[in-house]
Amino acid sequence: MFRVLVLVGMMVLKGLAFDFSFDHNKEDLQYLSLVHAIKDTVITTQKTRGLTNNYMNGNVVAQLLVYGQRENMMKNFETVKGSFSHLGLPSELKIVSEDLINRTKELNRRAFKSNSAEVFGSYSHIIEAWISLNKEVINTHFAKGDQTKYKMVSTLNSVLLPLTENIGKMRGMGSGIVARTYCKRQEIPKMRQFANEIDRYRVLLEYYLKQEAFSALSTQELELINAGLHEYTELTLQKVIAQRDIALDTNSYFNQGTAAISNVLKVYNALVAKLEKS
Repeated sequence: MFRVLVLVGMMVLKGLAFDFSFDHNKEDLQYLSLVHAIKDTVITTQKTRGLTNNYMNGNVVAQLLVYGQRENMMKNFETVKGSFSHLGLPSELKIVSEDLINRTKELNRRAFKSNSAEVFGSYSHIIEAWISLNKEVINTHFAKGDQTKYKMVSTLNSVLLPLTENIGKMRGMGSGIVARTYCKRQEIPKMRQFANEIDRYRVLLEYYLKQEAFSALSTQELELINAGLHEYTELTLQKVIAQRDIALDTNSYFNQGTAAISNVLKVYNALVAKLEKS
């Protein structure tokens, strides 16, 4: 009889442990969904910024694309608001997200009536604020749990998103330069800084992906992604920065930057898939 009671007790405890693990993993997925939603907002804002700068520097074709990205942005905002509404995050984080949404909407309204460089900077400040907010979300929930998982989620926001942001800045400002066919003097150090930051984050990403816990793509896939980043950076350094009478096609240049960001997001999505299974 005693053995039966012991076995039953062990089974109950095992069941409770399983339920706790399941609930905890479910909560992780909910927070990961918010992290992912903020990432989508960042990517859409990056594209809106770049296309806006492209249009305001002479590429009239980009105007309709700007409106399309703004529509996508509104959808992203609804997803973010939905995630915040049912997670137990500090109220100040929700207030920050609402403020960023309102600031972006206001910027969208006045963008075409303002100075292109100022608009570019304003979008960039908003993107930086979204990435900072995402860091707070990650630290609030994941820092107190499994540390390997925490490092992986942090890498999504502290390495991969900044990498896409610097590609996005180079794409956005560079496509404006190409559209007007010459590079302004004040744009030269900024563009070189974007190129340097891309290389810095790329090296940092390589370091993490060499660790077994972070391995999500094959060596061949990573080499192709690196090659694409190098090709886009070299094109910019050689044919855009400090150049006059630029003969590149602005849409092709922009699309090549978008392809480079898409490749970085392949790494992002592979890491997310691994996290979802852990």
